[in-house]
Amino acid sequence: MPAPDTAHAVLARLGEPHGNLLDTLGAELGRLGGVQIPRDAWDLSRLPAHLRIRFRVMDGSKELASGEDLAALRRQLWPQLQAKLTGAAGDLIRTGLTDWTIGTLPQVFTRDDVTAYPALADTGDAADVRLFETEAQAGASMARGTRRLLLLRVPSGVRSIADRRSNEDKLAMMRNPYPRLGALLDDCAAAAADQVIAEAGGPPWDADGFALLVARARDALPLATARVVEAVAQVLAAAHEAEVRMQRAASSPALAAALTDAQAQYAALIHDRFVSEAGLRRLPDLVRYLRAISRRLDLAAENPGRDAERMAAVHQVTAAYQRAIEQLPPARRAGADVEAVRWMIEELRVSLYAQMLGTPGPVSEKRICAALDRLTSG
Repeated sequence: MPAPDTAHAVLARLGEPHGNLLDTLGAELGRLGGVQIPRDAWDLSRLPAHLRIRFRVMDGSKELASGEDLAALRRQLWPQLQAKLTGAAGDLIRTGLTDWTIGTLPQVFTRDDVTAYPALADTGDAADVRLFETEAQAGASMARGTRRLLLLRVPSGVRSIADRRSNEDKLAMMRNPYPRLGALLDDCAAAAADQVIAEAGGPPWDADGFALLVARARDALPLATARVVEAVAQVLAAAHEAEVRMQRAASSPALAAALTDAQAQYAALIHDRFVSEAGLRRLPDLVRYLRAISRRLDLAAENPGRDAERMAAVHQVTAAYQRAIEQLPPARRAGADVEAVRWMIEELRVSLYAQMLGTPGPVSEKRICAALDRLTSG
């Protein structure tokens, strides 16, 4: 049990996942015995109850929470802490912003030995300033909140841009997974705004920086939006082609396993919000991934056994990726390095099923496993 302390100070120190402790213990035992012990070799369920560490969070003599998982305790008590911090933050917390009227936004807020991270949060038609538990959470929210304010200040022109596309492109964009065409176009504008913000060096944290971003976006945002709309039309055309191939494959029992796998891959690529999630830089890659689905199903019909072997290799690295994600603290799971491995697996699919489409660089199961090792050992 932690020594008696204020609840704020205890919560500030919660968050070290068991995985990191096991990594340290495994490394030390490996140093002593010469055998490296991976994290998944530990079975904490077999420890007797009296040997398991149990943590209690105390506020004076009052127990606020207890348990064996520090990260879970932090998540459980964070709303209470956030409410206290929000009350102490005063004018720093804002709601309903439609322009940058907040001067300089501090990137860190500390009170009573507890640190939180202020950032803009997108509320749909405005932005709020809120406090976040981790710097990573604040950074992700800041990007979305800045995007919202930028789109409120600078017109993207997305609807007129879409209207000027060819009839073929318009037809492709009508076949989309969004609830309505307007939602797709709004997401195109969001992806374009993200690109402009990234090219400007990231979200600003003061009024002068936001003013410079707005000035830059008046020319850059419509251009980026046109690039996004063009790329999305190509993605959705390739998506339709893949759908046709999957419909054909559905009539062949021999392709059942390949079809199920291809459908899962397709659903992970093409869905509501896929445009802003992928981003302008990644959208052309989606075209290759979708064409690889079509090519794969054509080849699988010729040799289902070979397809099964390749699918097993993809499933093996995908399972390793999922295990690696589970070992990471929740705040780390949305990191750029984690997301990069997801795209490496997509590139592996291209190299296995449609090599003629090419990949940006060398990719293999070994390279993906090395990237996973870096994730979990970092």
